[in-house]
Amino acid sequence: MAVISYFGGKSSSVFHKFINSKIPKDGIKTYLEPFSGSMGTYMDDPNLKFDTVIYNDKNRHQVNLYKCCQNPTEMLIHLDNLKRGLLHTTETDPLKKWDFYKAIYKEYQKNDFLDDMNFEIGDYEKAAIYAFLITSAHNSVYPRGAGFNGYKKNNDKLKLETLINKLNKNTYTDKLESITEFFNIDFEELINKYDSEDTYIYLDPPYARFNEEKGEDDAKRLFWYGSDDEGVFGPASHRRLLELLKKTKSRWSLSYYYFP
Repeated sequence: MAVISYFGGKSSSVFHKFINSKIPKDGIKTYLEPFSGSMGTYMDDPNLKFDTVIYNDKNRHQVNLYKCCQNPTEMLIHLDNLKRGLLHTTETDPLKKWDFYKAIYKEYQKNDFLDDMNFEIGDYEKAAIYAFLITSAHNSVYPRGAGFNGYKKNNDKLKLETLINKLNKNTYTDKLESITEFFNIDFEELINKYDSEDTYIYLDPPYARFNEEKGEDDAKRLFWYGSDDEGVFGPASHRRLLELLKKTKSRWSLSYYYFP
C-alpha cells in the first residue's frame, strides 16, 4: 500500500516476502533508497528499523510530498484547502464531476507545475496539488505520462481520499517520522555520501526496456517515472549504476529485469 501508490512500487505481500526477507539487519545502521518512489519496501514492513533512514528521488515533487506527510496534521489542512478551493465543484452528476476533475488534471499536465523545481522541500501547497495529480494518474504513473483515473464515479469519491484517510488514521506516521533525511539528488552522489560497511542500499531504479535490435535499453519507458531524457536515467545512467555498485562497500539489493 505505502503512503501512495507509485509506478513500479514494491508494496505487495509477494514482493515483501521475496525482497524484505533478504534485507540484512545485523550490523546495518543506515538504510538507503536512492530511487525511493513510494518506498513501499520500507513503509510496509514494521520489522525494518535502522538508526538512519534516507529517502531520495529525482522527482522533487515526490520527495516534497513524503516530507510534508511527515506532519499529517498540517498536510491535512492543505488537502482540505485544496478540496474547498481548486477541487470544489457544485456538480452532482458523476459524469460531469469526472469531466471537472479531469480538466484540472489535464491543465496541470500541460502547465509548468511539474517542471518548476524552484521550491523548498516542505512546501505543503505544492504537495497537496501533486497529491491530487499522482493519485489521479492511471496506474500511478508520473502525471505527465498518464491519463486521468482519479475519480470513482460509482461511489462519488476522489482517489485522493485514500491518502487523506491514511493521514487521518496516522497509518504511516511512525514510518515517515523515522526517515531522518530527504534528498532530491543524483543516485551516485547519494551512494557515495553514505557508502559504508554498515549501510544497506535497496535499489529499484527505473527499469530498462531492452531493444533486441539495438542490443541496449531504448529509454522509451522513462516518462512513466517522471524522466524524459538520458541525462535523467537513460542507458548511460544504468551503466553508471553498474560501475558504482562494483566499488561500493555497502550491502545492497537490486530489483531489475534480467538482461544479458
